[in-house]
Amino acid sequence: MNRTRIVFTTRWIAAFIVFAMIYCCNTRDHFNKFSDPELIKLAEFTDRRTTDSLLTYLKSKQPMLRVEAAYALASVRDPKAVDALHASLKDHVPEVRAASAYALGQTLHPSSITPLSLQLNAEANSAAFIAIAEALGKIAGGLHASNAAAELVENAVNSISNMERIDSIGTHAFAKAAFWLHNGGWEDTRFINKLAALFPEQSTINKRMIAFAMGRYRGPWYTDTLQVNRFLNSLQQEPDTLCIVAAMPVAGRTASALAAEYISKQLSNSDNNTELLVSACRASGKNAGVSAQKIEPLLQHKHLSVVLEACAALSGKQLNSEEINRVKQSMNSLPVAAQAAVVRMLHGQGDTLDVKVWISKIDQNLQPYERLACIRALGATGKSAAICFEQALKNPDILQANAYTEAFIEAHNQKDLEFSDTYASALIALTDRGDIGITALCAAEIRSANLTNEEKTNCNEVLNKHLNNLSLPKEVETANEIIKTINAIGKESRDEIKVAFNHPIDWEFVKSIPRKQRAQILTSKGIIEIELHVEEAPGSVASFIQLCKEGFYDGKSFHRVVPNFVIQGGCPRGDGMGGTDYTLRSEFRLHDYRTGSVGLASSGPDTESCQWFITHIPTPHLEGRYTIFAHVTEGMDIVDQIQIGDTIQRIVMLDQ
Repeated sequence: MNRTRIVFTTRWIAAFIVFAMIYCCNTRDHFNKFSDPELIKLAEFTDRRTTDSLLTYLKSKQPMLRVEAAYALASVRDPKAVDALHASLKDHVPEVRAASAYALGQTLHPSSITPLSLQLNAEANSAAFIAIAEALGKIAGGLHASNAAAELVENAVNSISNMERIDSIGTHAFAKAAFWLHNGGWEDTRFINKLAALFPEQSTINKRMIAFAMGRYRGPWYTDTLQVNRFLNSLQQEPDTLCIVAAMPVAGRTASALAAEYISKQLSNSDNNTELLVSACRASGKNAGVSAQKIEPLLQHKHLSVVLEACAALSGKQLNSEEINRVKQSMNSLPVAAQAAVVRMLHGQGDTLDVKVWISKIDQNLQPYERLACIRALGATGKSAAICFEQALKNPDILQANAYTEAFIEAHNQKDLEFSDTYASALIALTDRGDIGITALCAAEIRSANLTNEEKTNCNEVLNKHLNNLSLPKEVETANEIIKTINAIGKESRDEIKVAFNHPIDWEFVKSIPRKQRAQILTSKGIIEIELHVEEAPGSVASFIQLCKEGFYDGKSFHRVVPNFVIQGGCPRGDGMGGTDYTLRSEFRLHDYRTGSVGLASSGPDTESCQWFITHIPTPHLEGRYTIFAHVTEGMDIVDQIQIGDTIQRIVMLDQ
């Protein structure tokens, strides 16, 4: 009897321990770090961009607060913090050093090159070492892109080239630094030669980073057929899809026969791999050695993205009469968006685009975004300029009017132009329609158009009028587009608008968000599940959840899809120009834009609002430019199926 009682009690104790462990784990996931009032205080300083207050936290006795302060300064990007961040590169806690290096890379201040270079070979911690190398590459690449501080750029290049660490971590750090230098237009062959030599013996993660770094290079190395072919030979043995996708631009920019052969092989052997086919199509469009015959069969591919990329690739090729006839005969079996792409491509091959016939196609019972694709196809011929201008001016559907504006601008630059009015007067008339999307398009075109001084003066007056009528911060993107044009046409000089703080974070609401809050995005193609990162992007996550609960996203469309890049949705207008009445602060942390990253769209620092995107593949060039506030946990196959016009039915939060 006593023994039974002991066993019974033991079982209850064991059950209690298990229950307690589960409860503690669930509790830990339920509460986020902002239950700590000190972290709320620090985050509030970040949101309000109060640099001086953040600098006091950078000297805190608590390592966690120093780390958080460094990341906060990465979002603020105030040059005033640079000296303090330099000192933090010597902090005894490696996480502080890594976060400080990241913040310096975000600030892009030339003075950071020397302290980062000095710390590089002294750094023993792997994460901090990679962060320092990447920051060096990012700053040097940014300076090179703006033709500034050439001597400091060369110093950074030498520091990166001479890194003493040669293990896997050293290789990854080198590839990240090279990526940012190449992204900034660096054409010296030192980096790409070393990357190509390192590639064959690396781990998959290092190979991917090397491939991305090589894919960003656009210098003279491609003319060295021997070096390029050595790399292509190693690439032919590579089984990893992402490595091949990232490296495909190398084959596209190379004139060797081996490159053309490799691309053609991918076009023929990758039937079920959309990512590979899209990347191969893009490479084939740039590589003169790949024939139209290799690309043309992909016009019948089951995936719309592949068809569209094949059309784009064929636009740079010369089809024979048999191929043209075959394409024309099979065109009606294609989706409408693909038909529009084929019409544009065929027009470039010399097949006349009959404007009246195509207008009748637009007038058919099409889905809204199918109609927009058809409208934009009119831009392929100058003979459509008059009808496009008329519709852009008068069409009551604002999305169609915007599409007609795009088509008019493109048509006006075609050789077969038929349009009687002056271009400046037409752009002014369209701007006077008063739509922010059309105004932004016209402002950008005025900037590049060949106008007389009198026309520039007239445009300047109209642009200033509309600038004063814009609603800020909601319409800041159009405002800055106008300011760029006013500055470019030389009539006056204005600073672009930096959005002021306008949307305080509700910290009580933030504290209620579970640390690993999940959400389901119910789309017309299926369900995508994401995990929100409230601890990394509290303002962004809070805004997203509140908009979801209000039903803001219900029925919104995915208005932008770029294969092998992103799907984007959440715009209240449906064309990417819409937003809320408030803007959010950019929130950055040290992590990678990997496959399935969910980020907020923006038109510059601190202009985020309601639009968001999901990445198809890793996109390292977005890191530090767009807030990551979530990642996809389930449904990447659905993300890959989304096309323009697919809808967000609703977004629901899942219980923890």
